[in-house]
Amino acid sequence: MRERFWPGRRFRDLLDLNVQAARWRDDFANGRIHETTGKVPALVFEHDERRFLKPAGDRAFDADDRDTYTVTKTFRVRFDRNLYSVPWRLVGQTVLVRASDETVAVYLGPKQVARHRRSWGAGEDLEDPAHRHGLMEHKPRAAAGRTPPQLAGLEPSGARYLKLLGASSRSLHREVTRLTFLVEVFGETATRSAVDEVMATGHVGAEYVEYVLRHKKGLTPSAAPLKLGDPALDGIAFREPDLSLYDQLVSPQKTLDPGEPPEENNP
Repeated sequence: MRERFWPGRRFRDLLDLNVQAARWRDDFANGRIHETTGKVPALVFEHDERRFLKPAGDRAFDADDRDTYTVTKTFRVRFDRNLYSVPWRLVGQTVLVRASDETVAVYLGPKQVARHRRSWGAGEDLEDPAHRHGLMEHKPRAAAGRTPPQLAGLEPSGARYLKLLGASSRSLHREVTRLTFLVEVFGETATRSAVDEVMATGHVGAEYVEYVLRHKKGLTPSAAPLKLGDPALDGIAFREPDLSLYDQLVSPQKTLDPGEPPEENNP
């Protein structure tokens, strides 16, 4: 193959190359006398080996390329030096890519979530426009200045606050998630007041808002309970020990009158 088939070979695509390889195999390679056996492979197959073959099954042989990938922040998977889009909601998910000679299909569990023609080039970005549907309505940075419904109670400060965050390098998804949590815990009025107070100092960030809220409540962060991962162990609870039991092991000492001389120890 290296010395007789490949040198000077030209082809349009993989299908054309496979057709040429099959023709070269049947018309040239298998018609030569084998150097080891001294026989012609085509004749050996026709008269000796063909009768031992079994019919192929009805089920098509699965020859797809398979691999798992993590969806990037631009809702892409990188396969064979090219990028293929998937629905934007799958960012961060691990998906299975199955590729035939013609198509690249992406699966999340048993469900096919994307399908593209396979590119045999390099550095191409293949996107299905439908995979962007709904992105602008749900991605805060794509619509900076618009307050998500869960933070509507922070108006009129909320829109300006999120617009400032949109101009920074912070993750707006993480910021909105944390602010939503603070609204649930401390209430809309207190959180809105904390947002105003933080902006008055020239800062933005959920950690500043949380600090203001906790400071006003006199709260200090506490470490989360240790989780061992075993429900039987995580469910164990211990009562506060009764230290008075140790008092019974110590003999009570006699209280002396200040004017009374101490007792002398007998030898």
